[in-house]
Amino acid sequence: MILRPMNEVCLRTAEPYEAGVLTALTRRSKAHWGYPQATLDRMAGMLSISSATIRDGHVVVAERDGVVTGYYQITGEPPHGELADLFLEPEAIGTGLGRTLWEHAVDSAHSAGFHTLTLESDPHAEGFYLRMGAERIGEREVAPGRTLPVLRVAFHTA
Repeated sequence: MILRPMNEVCLRTAEPYEAGVLTALTRRSKAHWGYPQATLDRMAGMLSISSATIRDGHVVVAERDGVVTGYYQITGEPPHGELADLFLEPEAIGTGLGRTLWEHAVDSAHSAGFHTLTLESDPHAEGFYLRMGAERIGEREVAPGRTLPVLRVAFHTA
């Protein structure tokens, strides 16, 4: 039996059966930023993760005391990938969990042979990614009147 201190974060590969849990977490996380329900309803498809995506992709969850509190997903093939998702439970925002997931994602991507990771950030999260070392490289219109910052992190190779 492995004993872990209470509140220690455990990072592990997501399981396909967790698609519903991760979808619900994604929607709570997005709602944290005060988006109107009508907007969240319109984004429902984009705020979902399927069991097939989990099974076929690189999705890592963070758990605290056996409860999923966040996750990230990397897509693409080396040398250029995308951080497709990084979501936290609202109460975990600002606790350092985002940094933990970010650092794990960057290390995992670099180890897998990626040279860059690109992401489309929610405007509310752009500052976080900039503090983590990403650079803004542009923006993309995802819906009429809705533009998202596009950021990238490049890995230094020896």
